[in-house]
Amino acid sequence: MSCGSLQTGNHFLGAVLAQLDCQAQTIGAYGFGALASPGSPVNALLMAALIVFVALFGIRLMFGEAPGGRDLVGEMLKIAIVLVIATSWPAWRTMAYQTVLYGPAQLASTVGSAAGLPGSSNDLNQRLDAADQGIVALTGFGTGRLTGAALKSNDFGDSARGIAMADQTGFGWGRVAFLVGTIGPLALVRLGGGILLAFAPLMAGLLLFAGTRDIFIGWLRALGFCFIGAAVLGLCYGAELALLEGWLQNALSQRGADVLTPAAPTELLVMALAFAALVIGALGLVIRIMFFSAPTWQRLLHGAAELPQGTARPVNALTMPTAVGPDRLPRAQRVADAMAETMRREERSSDMTRLVTQVALARGSMAAVPAAAGQSAPEALGSSFRRHYRRRSSAALRRDGAP
Repeated sequence: MSCGSLQTGNHFLGAVLAQLDCQAQTIGAYGFGALASPGSPVNALLMAALIVFVALFGIRLMFGEAPGGRDLVGEMLKIAIVLVIATSWPAWRTMAYQTVLYGPAQLASTVGSAAGLPGSSNDLNQRLDAADQGIVALTGFGTGRLTGAALKSNDFGDSARGIAMADQTGFGWGRVAFLVGTIGPLALVRLGGGILLAFAPLMAGLLLFAGTRDIFIGWLRALGFCFIGAAVLGLCYGAELALLEGWLQNALSQRGADVLTPAAPTELLVMALAFAALVIGALGLVIRIMFFSAPTWQRLLHGAAELPQGTARPVNALTMPTAVGPDRLPRAQRVADAMAETMRREERSSDMTRLVTQVALARGSMAAVPAAAGQSAPEALGSSFRRHYRRRSSAALRRDGAP
């Protein structure tokens, strides 16, 4: 599939963005077909991996390791996922290809339409190209300082307001910053998504074995980054167009009326650099979410057969290995453990108090029965040697006047 050739001159940015979309779609579709074809080395490697996986499972059965129902279902599910990803283009096209390449534009269009952002009608490339053409036209007009343009008002301070560089330098670097901040990030998420989609038959077989499963999970995270990143960029460029289109229209109208605009080069460069930094920061946040977090769905890809027999699974995310000492536990974990131990001690203390009270009440009721019948209460076991009267000294008797 040919994507045409790129030409210099008018509509440069629109042609570049169209080329990126075409290349991403071509690489994703035809690359997948080339790797998934029966005669490709990747297909032969995938079949060998499936044979080894089934053979290892059979060896486990031969040596008496009976897998549970959950393990068996998990192994069969892995094989089904691998076969769907690596061999079924209709399923892969519906499940991932169209989602990664066309889904971000639809998502950004839905959010942007509700927010009233430009480019929400599936015309983001055209609006960005129109903004680039406006920058080219404004560069051709200049600020008017070299042609003797009139001031906007009688305040001569307008002629020097915001002047930080020459007209050619400001407009030139402003357009460079705008083009780099637009083409670079979009090429990363769009072309990167197409390349990752083409590698699906190669990555699918890595799901079968525990040693390579992390690579498969990383590949899925990269696809998620391309999807979310493209949607975020669509909204960022919509916000940029909301500022830039109005500014360009005002600047061009003033230059058309031969009004001096000395601050235009600096303002253009600042806006272009600011939004270039914005999109880079937005992609950094998406990378932080996708690659430096521990999603719970990752545990779904790890089967129960990987744990040795008799090993208990972690109860929650705060469960730590037994090899980790108490000093290396997180502070929140230590505080929670201390509070739990305090509550357990209080519960044991209250239980002991209730038990002692019940025993005392039972003894009192047993002693009351013989007293009511005119009999003496039986002595407690082991207390026969004790005195049953209070001992008083002779000095105490003389003091009290006892006979």
